[in-house]
Order: sequence, then C-alpha cells, then structure tokens
Amino acid sequence: MEKEVREGKVEREKNRFFLDPKPSIKKMGGFPTFKIIVLLVMSAATLSIAARTTPRRRSSLSTTLGDVVGLRKRVVGVRVDVFYSIPFAKPPVGDLRFRAPEPADPWGSEPVDGTVKPNACWQAIDVAFDRFAGVEMWNPNTDRSEDCLYLNVWRPTPRRRDTPKSIMVWIFGGGFWSGSAVLDMYDGSQLAARRDVIVVTIAYRLGPLGFMYLQNNAEVPGNAGLFDQVMALQWVKDNAVNLGGSPDDITIFGESAGAASVGFHMLSPLSRDLFTNAIMESSAPTSYWAVMDTQKTIERVARLVANVSCPVTLGDQLLPCLRAVKPEVLTDQQWILADKWFDVPIGPIVDGTFLPDHPADMLKAGDIKKTNVIIGVDKNEGIYWDIYGFMNDFPMEKNGNLSREQFRSIMQTLSGNDREFKRQLIELYNSELRGPRRRMAIVDAASGDSLFKCSVVDFARDYTEVGGNVYLFSFEENFSSDPWPDWMGVPHGYEIEVIFGLPLNEDSGNTSAERALTRVLMAMWTKFARTGSPESRRVTWPMYTTERKEYVIIDRNGVRTERNLRKEACELWATRNLSGH
Repeated sequence: MEKEVREGKVEREKNRFFLDPKPSIKKMGGFPTFKIIVLLVMSAATLSIAARTTPRRRSSLSTTLGDVVGLRKRVVGVRVDVFYSIPFAKPPVGDLRFRAPEPADPWGSEPVDGTVKPNACWQAIDVAFDRFAGVEMWNPNTDRSEDCLYLNVWRPTPRRRDTPKSIMVWIFGGGFWSGSAVLDMYDGSQLAARRDVIVVTIAYRLGPLGFMYLQNNAEVPGNAGLFDQVMALQWVKDNAVNLGGSPDDITIFGESAGAASVGFHMLSPLSRDLFTNAIMESSAPTSYWAVMDTQKTIERVARLVANVSCPVTLGDQLLPCLRAVKPEVLTDQQWILADKWFDVPIGPIVDGTFLPDHPADMLKAGDIKKTNVIIGVDKNEGIYWDIYGFMNDFPMEKNGNLSREQFRSIMQTLSGNDREFKRQLIELYNSELRGPRRRMAIVDAASGDSLFKCSVVDFARDYTEVGGNVYLFSFEENFSSDPWPDWMGVPHGYEIEVIFGLPLNEDSGNTSAERALTRVLMAMWTKFARTGSPESRRVTWPMYTTERKEYVIIDRNGVRTERNLRKEACELWATRNLSGH
C-alpha cells in the first residue's frame, strides 16, 4: 500500500514533465488504460524472448581484479560464455554517494559469482498502459540498488589458436534517469554466437544519484554517471586480452542517452583513447536535451535539496543530510524539476573535466576523436514521446487520428508557443506528408526532428567537416513482434532488438523476412566494429560527405542509398535555439 501511494505521488509530479495536468483518459478498446503519466523510457521496441540454450554449465574468466565464475550455454550450436555482475567500481554508497567512482578492490582468491544478473541503478518504475509488454520491457528486470556498478560479458567460448575478437561495449539509453544493462533486449548471446564478437554492457548511475552537482564541492562534481562509464571503459581496455579481444579493437555503441554518452566519450579527454570506433543510435552529444546549462543545474539542485529537507542553507551539513536521504526519495523528487515538454530533470553538464566545453563548441573546433562513426535514426522517432507527452490529446481509440483542435494544441507546444513558427512548421510538414493520419504524422515528424533527427544530421555534417568518417542511416522497418499499435510505425529505440539479434531467437515469432533483415543489420554493425566500415560485397553503404549527403534507408527492401536526410525540416529547426546555448 505504501509503495502504491508513493508511486502515485511520483506520477503526479511527473505530469509537470509533460505539462498535461488533466486526469487520466478512459480505457480504450484494444489498448490498455493510460492511468498516469510516468517516467519516460528511452525507446519502445518489442518484447523479446531470451535465446534458447542447452542446459547451462559453468565458465571462468580471469581479470585484473580476480576470477569470475559464469555460465556456459549453446546458442545456434555455438558455445557462449556469459559473465554477469562483474564489479568495476566500489559500490557508490555512504560517503561515496554522488562522488566520482573509485575502482573496485581486488577480491582475492574467491571468484565473483557471475551467474546472476546485477542490480539496476535506482530509478522510478514506469507503470503506464497497465504496464503492458511495450512498457514493461524497459523497466528494470532485477532489484534496484545504489550498489549497481557492474558490467556484463558475452563471448564465444575461447578455443586454442583463437585470434583476438572485436569487443562491442553497449551503453544503454533512458534519458539519464532510467535504464539497465541487463534488460532482455540487451542480451549479447546472439551477437556473440552468430557474429563472433565479444559484447559488454555497462551500468552507470542515474538521475540525482548520477548527476547531482554542488558548486565548488569536489565530492559532488556532477557527471558521476559519466565518470562511471569512463571507469567501465577503462576496465574493458585493461581486460581486453583476458576477454579474448584486443585493447585496440573496441567499439562503443549506444542508443538515445546512451548514444549521447558515446558522443561525449569521443569529446572527453578522459575517455577518447579508450575505444576505437563509435556507433550512435537516435541521438548525438549535441542534442539539445543531452547537456544541461550549469547555472540551471545549480538552480534545480537548490530546489531539489530543499524539497528533501536538506536546504542549501545547511552549509557544511548539506552533504551529510543528502547522503542520509533514501535513494528512492531523491529519485522520485527529481520530477519536480522538469518544467517543459521533454525536459531532462537533471543530467550531464559542462564540468571542465569530463566535458571541458560545450559539445557543440568542441565539435566545431575539431576537439574530438577522429575515427569511424555510424550514426542514425528510426523512422518515427517522435511518436513514442507524443503518446506519453500528450496523453489526453492523442486518441489511441481512433488509431492515431487527431482533431483540428488537438493538432493545433500539440503544435503550439512543439513550437514553443510561437505562433509564427507554428505556422511555418505546419506549412512545411503539410507539404511533405500525406495520408489518412496526416495530423498525427506531422506531430510525429515535428517532435522527432526537433528531439533527435536534426541533431543527428547536424552531427554527421559537422563531424565530417572536421575530418571524421561518418555512415548515416535511417531504420524504417516495423517488425511484426512490436507490441505497440501498427500506426505508431518504427518508434524510438526500435532498432535495438534487431541489432542484438532477438528476432533470431527460436520463439520470437518473427517472419523469415524479418529474420533476414536482422542478419543484415547484425552483419553491418559487427563488420563496422571489425573494420571501421559497414560495407560488404552484399551491402553498399557510402560514406557521408558534405557534398552528396548520402545515407541509407534500412527496411524490408534491404539497404538503399538516399540523399539529404530531413534537409528542409532541419533547416527550419536550425532557426530555433533549442538548447539556449
């Protein structure tokens, strides 16, 4: 009962995030009840079934800190070793709360048990739509705890005379306030078995526990969650040979906030030398929501600490007070800070250490790792945020159709309450979009372009101009296993399960065509990890240039080349200073 009351209070606070104080909508035919506005989860893809395996046996791994005992299983006839819960940092509890991470201590002769999935870092639980499959798949599937800094490894079981394998390190998304490294769709078994790579997934602190910042206080430096990522990447590099790979063959990849994190590591002097290639899905380090103004963070933290009865006037007693607050209270209360549509409550800042300057300025100056990059988007990036952000205006029972009044209300919000800009947006999108759900399509396109697509396109252009190699994509295939309504198309994050090969699981229910496309996507991502190029004899994917601006569309027809991804729309959005920077 207490938990239900607490979560109900949290959800009311989260309404502020979306600026939609109206009561919940009614139950709709064929679609679960949208009881309350909830924590955003950075993606919406299909619920997937874990890869079928033969009975598990034990495997072992030696690391620089000690031995780990894991699982051994067969996936499509290939033996795969799995090691969960490998500590890379000390538990950030007690006096270590809010601080940059400290390396884990060696654990001596007793091996770590790597057969059980680790805790998820503290976050709220999404209870929207009666927690049906499309929601529940993004909620933590293990207990939540501050003791959460662990990484996980999937690798083909080593054999004699093996050559070093490519290592792919996954950084999950979730708006910097949610996510877990061991969700079902991040299972690395299929990639390891079918593509002969080593997959690592890493955890990092979220929300106030990961991004709290107190000015002139070295114990609360901000960006702790990003420092967690740095320490995990350092662990991977230090243990690459032990894993069966090479320290010079590490690709980092991530989606949404995870993709922004990948871009941050390309920029940060602390981590740009810890990997080789980079893949960013549905975001860039220059996305307006990915970096928060430092002064705004200071103001928001002052509001947050006052709301948990630890006002800044406590002086030297402020930090002890904050360290005594229950983690769930800090996590829940962050939602009082969000005051506009799609507003990260508390997140990364320019701290002068991890991020010496604003990502946009560093990129323009060429102060960034020069390497090979895949970056891209999904077809319907905005729709997932629209059904959450405008729950009373988005009529699910009408299959996504919007009335004129609903449409204009949503566009007013998306335009920042600028009537002239709203007129320009509607005129532009009206000229390019057709169909029975035209208004819904315009809302999806406008929100998707402003939140994700234009920052991705801009990064591709700017990174190319300073000497980087870019491969740009748009993923546009709606798989039959997607639990969301078909009219939502290909939502934000939908490519993840395909890249991890989940449609190839025996019980996935996907069609043969979907399985074939899955193999193509897996082959391109792993070919890129090995060579820095996704092209092969079967796939043509030209490098992006500022002259031709080529990208590929990936759908049921395969991989085909187009030009000028979202050109006119992004030129219009470029007239707006979304980040305030």
